[in-house]
Amino acid sequence: MIRKPVAAGRFYESDAARLKDAVASYLRKVEPVKGKLLGILAPHAGYVYSGKTAGQAFSYLMDADFDTVVFFGTGHALPVKGGALLYKDAFETPLGRVEIDSIIAVKLLEQPKIFENVPEAHEREHSIEVQIPFLQVLKKNFKIVPILFNTHKLEILQEAGRAVAEAVKGKKAVICVSTDLSHYPPADVAEKADKSLMTALGIAIRNKDMSYFDTACRLILEKERYSLDTVCCGQSAVIAGVCAAIELGADDFDLIKYTHSGMVSKDDSNVVGYASGLLLKSENPLDGRIPLSVEMKKELLYYARKSIELYLKEKKIPAASLSDTVEFNQPGAVFVTLSKRGSLRGCIGTMNPKSTLLDAVRSFAVASASEDPRFPALTASELSMVSIEISILSPLRRASGHDEVKEKMHGVYIKKGYLSGTYLPQVWEHFKTKEEFLNSLCAEKAGLAGDAWKDKSTEIYVYTVDAFREE
Repeated sequence: MIRKPVAAGRFYESDAARLKDAVASYLRKVEPVKGKLLGILAPHAGYVYSGKTAGQAFSYLMDADFDTVVFFGTGHALPVKGGALLYKDAFETPLGRVEIDSIIAVKLLEQPKIFENVPEAHEREHSIEVQIPFLQVLKKNFKIVPILFNTHKLEILQEAGRAVAEAVKGKKAVICVSTDLSHYPPADVAEKADKSLMTALGIAIRNKDMSYFDTACRLILEKERYSLDTVCCGQSAVIAGVCAAIELGADDFDLIKYTHSGMVSKDDSNVVGYASGLLLKSENPLDGRIPLSVEMKKELLYYARKSIELYLKEKKIPAASLSDTVEFNQPGAVFVTLSKRGSLRGCIGTMNPKSTLLDAVRSFAVASASEDPRFPALTASELSMVSIEISILSPLRRASGHDEVKEKMHGVYIKKGYLSGTYLPQVWEHFKTKEEFLNSLCAEKAGLAGDAWKDKSTEIYVYTVDAFREE
């Protein structure tokens, strides 16, 4: 079966010579990446809108050594339960035919709960087709594995990514994730949403946790639900493709180009966002924290205090749209601690991000002042005597046992049955030994026996924090 072009003449030129010239104009000579390039992210709109942006990503494959490109495409036309494959024959564009890597495709089809051969899902789909001419201009000899996704079942997408990684290990293969970003908000909303989401993608990769990206998509969409149709039309493809890249060693993402359709149409009233980027195994990987400057931390502390002040006056926390500071729009697992003359006056937070960082700081500042059951609600007259500390948590990591707990570095979360509790890393200063710390955490915070941390049935999780306080 030859999959004939359906986007030629609509999304890109149908004439071979004009198409080749257009694609060549989008490509440029680029500096080698620092590290190993495992894949790219590229938009899939009409070339007049996103061709230059896509070309930025494909330019980095100009000198790359690969035989196969695994496409993680967005299935717009037909719902699929996992990944929809074509497992044999070829894709055709005006520049010729590209053979499907049947060896890899057939290997994937050995997992029928995840992958299916669904030719009809590809028949009218453009998200992979529009990428192929870039590769045809760059390189003559290569094969493709075309896979379409649109399920929102995170576990299925993660399994799909791991399966692809296993299938291509030892082969000269690169990943291409095909997606556009926000659909139809005003340009200013698109830029905040899209740049926030790409920041979240980098954090997710550094933490090897694509559930973080999934959460970011949901939170951004909730924030701007009246103007956004979707925050990322290829959300499923991104999760599956990046999971594959992570499994192959990716630990960073480099956003190299961002645009939106209004930059071409000159109509900023409702736009579509486009980004291109690189999936990398970096020589110097960053840590997985939300990248906050000193000034950003001061601003968060300001918002925490102002939120308490407003709540004490009006008994409410006003709703907020996306922040102009993209770091504040990241999913945030936060604890806010209040101290009065050096003594604890309140501390409430969450182990897992359920809101944006800024919203979490605001709400937990108020909760620490008014809802901590260990203390009476803070009064307006006390606020000037209280200092505020914010702790932003890294993702929880399950430890195999207490030996993995590092003193004065890790926060620890203990769970056994329906009982649980946590101590932040700052609590180490009150204990002389790890045993005293863990005994207290179990008995005084989690309501367990003091030595429950020795029991193999007790779950122990560790995390680190980025903590900062008012001066």
